[in-house]
Amino acid sequence: MLSIHRVISPPLWRTLRRGRVRTTRRKNTLNRRKKVQTSINQKVPATAAARLERLPVTWLTWRIVLLAGLAWFTEALSIGSLGASLPALKATMGLTPSDVGLLVAAQTLGVVFGLVPAGRLADKFGRKRVLIGGIIGYSMFTFLCGFAAGFHSLLFIRFLAGVGMGSIFPLPYAIVCEFVRKNHRTMFNGFMDACLSVGYLLAPLLGFLVFPHFSADVSWRVFFMLASAPIFYIWFIYKYLPESPRWLERNGRMAEADAILSEMERGAEKKLGHALPPLAEVPVVPTGAASLQAIAGILGPRLIGRTIARCISATGVFFMFYVVMSYMPTIFVAGGYKFATSLLFTAIIIGASIPGKLLNGWFGEKFGRRAAYVVFMGIAGAGALLFSVAGSVFGAVGFACIMSFFGLGAFPSLKMSMAEQYPMALRTTGAATIESVARLFGGVVGSYSLPLLLHTYGVGVSFATIAVVAFIGVATELTSTIETKGKTLEQLEGEVQQVAAPFGQPVRSDA
Repeated sequence: MLSIHRVISPPLWRTLRRGRVRTTRRKNTLNRRKKVQTSINQKVPATAAARLERLPVTWLTWRIVLLAGLAWFTEALSIGSLGASLPALKATMGLTPSDVGLLVAAQTLGVVFGLVPAGRLADKFGRKRVLIGGIIGYSMFTFLCGFAAGFHSLLFIRFLAGVGMGSIFPLPYAIVCEFVRKNHRTMFNGFMDACLSVGYLLAPLLGFLVFPHFSADVSWRVFFMLASAPIFYIWFIYKYLPESPRWLERNGRMAEADAILSEMERGAEKKLGHALPPLAEVPVVPTGAASLQAIAGILGPRLIGRTIARCISATGVFFMFYVVMSYMPTIFVAGGYKFATSLLFTAIIIGASIPGKLLNGWFGEKFGRRAAYVVFMGIAGAGALLFSVAGSVFGAVGFACIMSFFGLGAFPSLKMSMAEQYPMALRTTGAATIESVARLFGGVVGSYSLPLLLHTYGVGVSFATIAVVAFIGVATELTSTIETKGKTLEQLEGEVQQVAAPFGQPVRSDA
């Protein structure tokens, strides 16, 4: 039997063969492009995502949320210990306004240094491991603050404690974001953020009990040692907090993800009294090169607008947070009130943020993350302006409570939106980067500048500046952010890959 290339002349055969190879390659290229184009919107069963989205709220859901919230509670106690100790430190060490600002800024700078690397580590090694390491770090250095020999050693130790604090800040809301179904995320984050405020509230209350019973040079040392107690909490996280199934699945650890999901499903079926509904189909973004190579990190063209807008919005909230948390005791002491009375006023002001955060969690789920930010920070900015002209202690405490209720209360929707902005592989890195930048400008620059502003220009100009920063955040939120309410993480991840928008033009949410 003759082969075809012996019938056709060799030159003609080579020409036909080259044409067939080129045609085959062209078809393969077109098929690959078509597959990548359609896979973004394709709906296929997503093991972890689909199984989590059909689950009701159960005791295991509450256990995860409570453990994540308590991680923030313990951290807040450590952070708040510095603000409560500042008047005593100022008296015993003879600190100048610049020294006070530098001490607060050093802790915040440590947080900034700890945030971004921790986000990358959490994306690579898991949320749980980094959370445990961070708690050990900041608890150990908070305890060592009690042995500081002077201002400079305390400055260095608080910086190291801040690094540990920064390493866990983005993790609780990333964990809840990846465990809780889309229509409950912000509500639960409001509960977790309320745990954070309870920790901040406990710091001045603990100071109210400790400082009057010790001499000034001993009281702050005892206080820092007591504030290091959260190190014992890591046992509960190690034993009872599961790793994110979405993260496990993306990293090929399917058996571990299935075990966690199966436990949650059994709890849900026990609560409902019947089997769960069939798995729904949800949008899934492929994890290969076609899906993530197009995103050049959080500063790439598809994410740069989101990152810049969120950094500006977050800076307004964090600036107000550091004013309330770190400087309220000092402001009241400077106004002529006793140290213990100033701590009590501060506790009342911080306590006002707890119902604010719970309301914000509900508001953000009902009306959207953007609306929650605009309403809460708009009112908080007005509260800062009114505080600057308050003529009595009742007015000052009342307007400060407005700042706390709405300003610190803006965190739940803001933080959940920060986590929702980015795809899985970049989620904690993106949220950590936003928080780093916001703490750098709102915490480091703001914390260092505020004592100088107060000393040079007084309360009026200082709090008017706080209000202006808040209103800039509101304007940015109105013009340059996206709404993430009511969407699964997979839907949001698909939108990242379909639409790119420059800063100043909101990314379309209907793509």
